[in-house]
Amino acid sequence: MSPEWGKVYIHGRLRGLTQRRIAQLADAVRLSVTRRATNATTLVLGHSSAARTLSDSGELVLGRQPPLGVLFESELWLRRTLGILAPASEAELPHSGEDLARLSGLTLTQTRGLALYDILKPVDERYSYSDLVVARLIARLLSAGARLGKIAAAAIALEEHGASLSSARLSEAPWGEIVQEIGGQAAALDGQMLLPLPSDDITADEAFARAEANEANGDMPGAQRWYELASRLDPDDPVIPFNLGNVLDALGHPKEAAIAYRLAIARNPALADAWFNLGVLAEQQGRVDEALANYRQAALVEPEYIDARYNAALLLMRVHRFEAALPLWDTIAATPAAEAPEARRLAQLCRLEVKRAAAQF
Repeated sequence: MSPEWGKVYIHGRLRGLTQRRIAQLADAVRLSVTRRATNATTLVLGHSSAARTLSDSGELVLGRQPPLGVLFESELWLRRTLGILAPASEAELPHSGEDLARLSGLTLTQTRGLALYDILKPVDERYSYSDLVVARLIARLLSAGARLGKIAAAAIALEEHGASLSSARLSEAPWGEIVQEIGGQAAALDGQMLLPLPSDDITADEAFARAEANEANGDMPGAQRWYELASRLDPDDPVIPFNLGNVLDALGHPKEAAIAYRLAIARNPALADAWFNLGVLAEQQGRVDEALANYRQAALVEPEYIDARYNAALLLMRVHRFEAALPLWDTIAATPAAEAPEARRLAQLCRLEVKRAAAQF
């Protein structure tokens, strides 16, 4: 565990990352992640929480008082710490926080809140000219009556679609949604033209949070309904259908679960967890070759996914394909994984079986 950051709690979801993958990446860099906010010494603000957490004043509305002395960090900081993103590149940063607030019309609290959601991107509390352009645009939207949390959520959505707040023309639609202006018409943040109709009262992030809460409380039918809604509201994040697949599997609907996992893979073919769970479902139904193919794909897209190789090796042993299982056990045995001692024992067993088969000819 890093003594500098202590226990890290993630407020909101990290799009595209399953809980298993977050834990694995954190373990690799010796970062301790906790599921309880009250245990945290560092609180990371996931981008998904911006609309409901960032108040107009720039203060954070967390629902409960964070522990005294807790450090706040952004999602971008966490992704860089986990090695998902490269460190920030060097850039000219001429403005202090006070300069940025004075020149843009925002308060220091608002600029700090926006920085915690990576809308502004300071380095050592210094800001770029691009940050000033963004801050001025946000100040204009605020003066027109828009809410800071909605502006932040819109900025994040633009970045997810390869655009930026500094290059977009944004305004608040009559129904309260932050939209782009394209050719004088309102468009969604992905560029799709909109009809002037009110948007849904609930966002994908809110539906996802309710689904997770129901799942944690054992209300699987409720979790299913909320994940299905979240998946419709956010057609890109692969973790939503992946979680839905887990719930459907728990409800005893393996066919529907497999469909959900395949949807997750369609959204992100590199989602190893979905390939692995498809392998488990196929193995449970006796489809050995299909299970092995899915385990193989999970290990291909995530080479350090030990469980995929472990399951495949065990399955190969069960169907007496000891020669094929042997290199998998040897690979696991050569790692520092907790399964390495067992892998060495089973590799030796496979060698004995291969020798015994050879002696019979």
